[in-house]
Amino acid sequence: MENNVLIEVKNLYKNFKNLQVLKGIDLDIHKGEVISIIGSSGSGKSTLLRSINLLEIPQNGTITFKGNLVFDIETNYLEIADLIQQIKENPSKELEHKLKKEMKKEEKITLKKSFALEKTINEYRTNVGMVFQHFNIFKNLNVIDNITLAPVLLGKMSQEEAEKQALNLLKRVNLEEKAYLSTKGLSGGQLQRLAIVRALAMNPAVMLFDEPTSALDPEMVKEVLKVIKELADTGMTMVIVTHEMGFAREVSDRVIFMDDGKIQEEGTPDAIFNHPKNQRLQEFLQAVL
Repeated sequence: MENNVLIEVKNLYKNFKNLQVLKGIDLDIHKGEVISIIGSSGSGKSTLLRSINLLEIPQNGTITFKGNLVFDIETNYLEIADLIQQIKENPSKELEHKLKKEMKKEEKITLKKSFALEKTINEYRTNVGMVFQHFNIFKNLNVIDNITLAPVLLGKMSQEEAEKQALNLLKRVNLEEKAYLSTKGLSGGQLQRLAIVRALAMNPAVMLFDEPTSALDPEMVKEVLKVIKELADTGMTMVIVTHEMGFAREVSDRVIFMDDGKIQEEGTPDAIFNHPKNQRLQEFLQAVL
């Protein structure tokens, strides 16, 4: 594997009951790269992003982060790792019995190896930030507490350090004056900028954006895209599912077109938008541009 590959996805499949949404995705995400994923609704874009972050558990495939295997459905690493985490947080005979049952299924995995994999998966999850369409902000917390909660709970920094970092991040997105206010008075654009800051507070290696402007009024789209572009300019590794074609053309190193659960074509913005080869991509661009 190349040294600058942060995340390597191989042969990823994802089903929802009888519906096959992802059909054998292979994708390398390189350090410092900005990838935009485009395609029509239902093509599998958001499911791919959620699977990369293991918010959805694929039916098949592997995910590697910085050369370390973090997901392989064949050996059921994720379920075992999650059970170990649950036992740590809330020990019970029932959970321990369930863990032993899973361990028996996987003869190749020792308990020691399972703990190592659990550590790898947890580290992976803290290194892959996610920004959603509908913000996913904690409404019962004020702005700064939304940002500091995870870094402090996970022991990444003290409350004082987390607050100092949060204020610096809020300043970057012009929200510092809202730091100690309720989130209830924030506009959609402000909520999405807060969601971006909250993800950045974990100092992730990669940021995933799932249609970050789709829930916003048109006048708020610009302010959120400006923040994402500024992040791209700093060298942040990003994968962005977007329907903003002009933005994808401007900010991306690579554009991926998905259709029917597969990557149908990928290339530079110039190649994708000016010289598309795939017929479905040509039809898609004619419809949206």
